[in-house]
Amino acid sequence: MSNDLDGPEPTATLRDYDRWAQTYDHHENPMVAATAWVMDHAPLAVRDARVVELGCGTGRNVGRVLTGAPRSYLGVDGSPGMLAVARQRPEAADPRVEFALAELGAGLPVADRGADVALIVLVLEHVAALAPLCAELARIVAPGGHARIVEIHADRVAAGTVAHFKLDDGEVRFTSAAHPPAALAAALTAAGFAVTALVEHRSEGALLAAVPKLAKHAGGAVVLDVIATRA
Repeated sequence: MSNDLDGPEPTATLRDYDRWAQTYDHHENPMVAATAWVMDHAPLAVRDARVVELGCGTGRNVGRVLTGAPRSYLGVDGSPGMLAVARQRPEAADPRVEFALAELGAGLPVADRGADVALIVLVLEHVAALAPLCAELARIVAPGGHARIVEIHADRVAAGTVAHFKLDDGEVRFTSAAHPPAALAAALTAAGFAVTALVEHRSEGALLAAVPKLAKHAGGAVVLDVIATRA
């Protein structure tokens, strides 16, 4: 998972993700499960695409991306610990797969128009300001390319659902920012994207059946799924 875009918090955020890295994939996380369900039911359109995932973390989405037959996959993250886990995945041996250490606010190691699809999953709560991130997306995504953003819904973040994990000496809770759907859409539009899909998934029906731990949010919006096309 990647970091905030400015201020002292990125150091703390990345340090804590380093501490979480070895157990992250073993933690039963309903929001990870919910975003996975969303992407499995609305598959990524990445055939022959150059895919860049921002905040790839432990690489949990690499297999999902490769299933779509991309030309290449680059996972970028600011946590060395998370990337170390990602590089241990069997999919990391695929010649199409690369990983890079970089902070979102420091400029991505991607050439201008160097991506056809940019993927962001469970990252925005750690981003203090949307405009710089959207501007960087606009730089790297080629005209006609897409950004796919799948996140904890702002309603949940505002209500206190944030990334957290437990250590022997207590619980670590990350400082998080809630970005309402309208604010994200406006930031993408201002950066030169056209929002072509914006779906607010609620804790009900098939999603709730697949992730029963979402029952405490029954009926409420839990996941935001956005697709935006670069002009």
